Amino acid sequence: MRTLALGLVGTLLLSVGCTEDLPPLTDDTSLRCPVNGLLPFRTKDSFRHDENVNLVREKKRSKDEASDTIGNPNGPYASIYLAPGQAPTSAPISYRGAKQRALITGGLFATPIFDERISLWSYDGAMWSELAATRTADDGTYELPDTGYVAENAHPLYSMLDADGTCAEHYTFLYPRGSKVVLTDIDGTLTLDDMQLLNQIPDEAYVPKMMGAADKLTQTWAMKGYPIIYLTARPHLFRPETRTWLRDLGFPLGAVITAADVGDAAPYKKEWVVRMLQTFGWTIVAAYGNADTDITAYEEGGIPKNLTFIAGPLAGMRGTVAIENMDYSAHISTFVTAQPDNR
Repeated sequence: MRTLALGLVGTLLLSVGCTEDLPPLTDDTSLRCPVNGLLPFRTKDSFRHDENVNLVREKKRSKDEASDTIGNPNGPYASIYLAPGQAPTSAPISYRGAKQRALITGGLFATPIFDERISLWSYDGAMWSELAATRTADDGTYELPDTGYVAENAHPLYSMLDADGTCAEHYTFLYPRGSKVVLTDIDGTLTLDDMQLLNQIPDEAYVPKMMGAADKLTQTWAMKGYPIIYLTARPHLFRPETRTWLRDLGFPLGAVITAADVGDAAPYKKEWVVRMLQTFGWTIVAAYGNADTDITAYEEGGIPKNLTFIAGPLAGMRGTVAIENMDYSAHISTFVTAQPDNR
């Protein structure tokens, strides 16, 4: 009742023009998630439940998830939440995600934010628009199906938790058949080793160390016009840490495909490779990894061994091309720079 009463008072104040206590709107044309601070638009709801007020006060680590969608223009395409064995669709894109929080030291354990309003926002070059809205389920998940909206490639759609203005980014990456892309794993391939994420789990402030020149590797491919697809065995729960790390260390924006669970990575990665090569009709011009599961998934998915580049202790194993010395500098100068531009 207290929350309802406060909401009614706020509505009354707005109706008579008493807006001096509202925070000012900014001129921002993009947001920095998960916490942007002041916003360029006003959300429409406060917290409905005291439990959620207490949750966000006590647990300040965002574990929000927001789906990426990849595929062909006008379909077929697939959300990163697509279930194993399920075929990509041409139906209207559904934006899915979850709103949840954890202790700063508790990256493995997230508490859902239930029954709160979620709104989906976009900036079109001239103004901000709310595209859709819903409420979170008991487990913190949400889905915005049949919006009819398809964003331009790499143009963010922001899912806002209205009550506190925190956000997560949805992205769409739709490339026609015949497109050439670069595929890469993250842990032990872009990060220095598989322990880096484990170090970050109990310490949100820990910044995973990077493999030598890994940022330059992806930047060089991107400057040549090749989209980067990040295919990781990290579960969806680590989407916020992953997006933030890639952004803050200067990796090119690209689709981030995460897993539903922490099971065997090889079948999961193979299925996505097959989707890219066969369903979407793309050409993978280089695939990077470090683990035996990467080698297996790429081989069984149909990527040639001479385009499979393996870093770390298994470099060059099973007929793959070795990335020597835990550093991509030589590979960039001898292989990547020699590739034609992809325009």
